[in-house]
Amino acid sequence: MNGTNTLERQPVSANSGNPFPWAGQPDETACNYAFGNLIRNLPPRIALEGKLHAPTVMAAIGAVAGVAAQVSLLADAEKMEKVTSEQKLSEMTLKADGRIFLYGPALNEMLYSVRDPVLARSRVWNMMVAAALSKGLDRKDLPNVPAMFRHVSESFNTPKEGLPSVEDKLRPVASTRDLLKLVGPVAFAALAGEISPAISTAGGIANRKSWVAITAQAAANMLLSASRILPPAQCLTIAMESAIYASKMRANAPAETTTIVGHA
Repeated sequence: MNGTNTLERQPVSANSGNPFPWAGQPDETACNYAFGNLIRNLPPRIALEGKLHAPTVMAAIGAVAGVAAQVSLLADAEKMEKVTSEQKLSEMTLKADGRIFLYGPALNEMLYSVRDPVLARSRVWNMMVAAALSKGLDRKDLPNVPAMFRHVSESFNTPKEGLPSVEDKLRPVASTRDLLKLVGPVAFAALAGEISPAISTAGGIANRKSWVAITAQAAANMLLSASRILPPAQCLTIAMESAIYASKMRANAPAETTTIVGHA
């Protein structure tokens, strides 16, 4: 993973300023530990000779955030009751291989918020945009969100499936699905409180509904580091398209992904 877009491991630097969105919640302590364990333990899984490939880091944390968004939605019984009654979530079966993916505004709304600034602090797109703007990206140069969704949908059953719409030299070393095989076990162990069992015993376990916020904050944190090497706009595109794709993976996906969702 060495090459043009590499970065040294950066020290953990939690979001400064306002408190995390889970501040004051019953699982606040558990969320704090889950966040810290996630950003400490995910990057080493994709390091080679002590270095990290920036596009691969962004794709990996985007993929984790996408799965976490789905997990948090499905874990919210009250929200799911409303989603079901309003038919805001549906399944699509690929004719070529029978794989099932989720679609619908309910799932999209777990990835970004247009109108609610409070909710935005727990959404991966909003948090990464805030980080990218802080690194000098002009708002007019933000990637187009509908175009990213189209890229993901149009790439199914093509060689581009699970890969971001950036030039080849800026692509991660593996597809979203393959990156989840690599980083999923440690990422979701961190979210489930399994990396530091003693701490989890004392502080409890982060509610699955909190996973969307934890991973959104982690993605913003990693973008701040990755943008030292990779332009912020490219970081956004890679991570968000990975998140979109991963959020849709469902049902008869490969065993490693089904386990991740079930683990929630």
